[in-house]
Amino acid sequence: ASLGTVPPPARSYGTLRALRRATSLLAALVALCAASSAAAHLRVRHGTILTTTTRVRVVVSLGLPPLALRDRRGLAAAVARRKLDTHSASARAYLRELEHAQARAAAALRTAIPEARVGRRFQVVLDAITVSLPAAELPTLLRQRWAAHVYPSVAYRLATDRSPSVIGADVLQQTTGAQGTGEKIAVVDDGIDQTNSFFDPSGFSYPAGFPKGITTATTAKVIVARVFPGPNAGASGRLPVDPETSFHGTHVAGIAGGDSGTTAPAGADHPRTTGLSGVAPRAWLGNYRVFTVPTPLGRVADTPEIVAAFEAAVKDGMDVINFSGGGSEVEPSNDALIAAVHAVAAAGVVPVIAAGNDRDDFGVGSVGSPGTAPD
Repeated sequence: ASLGTVPPPARSYGTLRALRRATSLLAALVALCAASSAAAHLRVRHGTILTTTTRVRVVVSLGLPPLALRDRRGLAAAVARRKLDTHSASARAYLRELEHAQARAAAALRTAIPEARVGRRFQVVLDAITVSLPAAELPTLLRQRWAAHVYPSVAYRLATDRSPSVIGADVLQQTTGAQGTGEKIAVVDDGIDQTNSFFDPSGFSYPAGFPKGITTATTAKVIVARVFPGPNAGASGRLPVDPETSFHGTHVAGIAGGDSGTTAPAGADHPRTTGLSGVAPRAWLGNYRVFTVPTPLGRVADTPEIVAAFEAAVKDGMDVINFSGGGSEVEPSNDALIAAVHAVAAAGVVPVIAAGNDRDDFGVGSVGSPGTAPD
């Protein structure tokens, strides 16, 4: 159940922490700065900044609510009403207002911090811009009047999923006949191999307004293909699906919406298997690839790219967003994905977030971000 919409304060700051985990709890504090206003002047409380480079990337929200929260839509209200229409005349007018405000903020930023660079911009699930700047300039950024809140960019890793039988989806299908007909599921992951037999497009046709994105990587089953490359993603990180690494997203998409009655051929580690089916075999799938940055422990995704994928899925008209990834827990008030997930739900789109894989190692309380989002 949703906790409802809590209007954010006009100006807020908090601890900025970016924790990056390796095999267990390898963590590095990326940025820690806090600011509070006094009656006559602004005071900045300095913390510790530990970075591997001289520059950091943060997400800076502005003072206006994003489109999804313009009318203070709560989850219950969003379910009762239609999904957010991002193409209506009023929505387009409000998006232009946000764009103009962000352009003014970017100009002010260039004046205050000439070395700063503005990257991704968000208007639907956040009113925010991504900023890359020298770490030493974080206190200057916090003092900017247009900056309502500064969020860290956190690295997220892939999380494992199990088969539909674990959640009783096979029983639900047998009992109700529900197969996800007409639903559109956005899979925010490391890419979907649309040529996999689990996504045979036979018997499907594109819904109105589709395909979208990189259409050469779409079919009547996988109706969207977009990629959100992160810093240093490289050439392969700009592909909607990487044949060498895009296995997790394909697996997750199969669990969510793989065709009913699919047969998997025998492989080195498994026999030929028949009768496979996803939870919603008649649903359409959308490929939103975010895990693009190579590391020694696999590809990771950062906060800005994940928010961008969520925003694109809402704008594309998807009904469900699945994110089977997770990162170290951040103070919720400083977690941009907590705010983004709240706005996704307010827009009438169902967010489905992995709880993580760490319970066996760390016990109760091991759910990471953004699995702890209340919506």
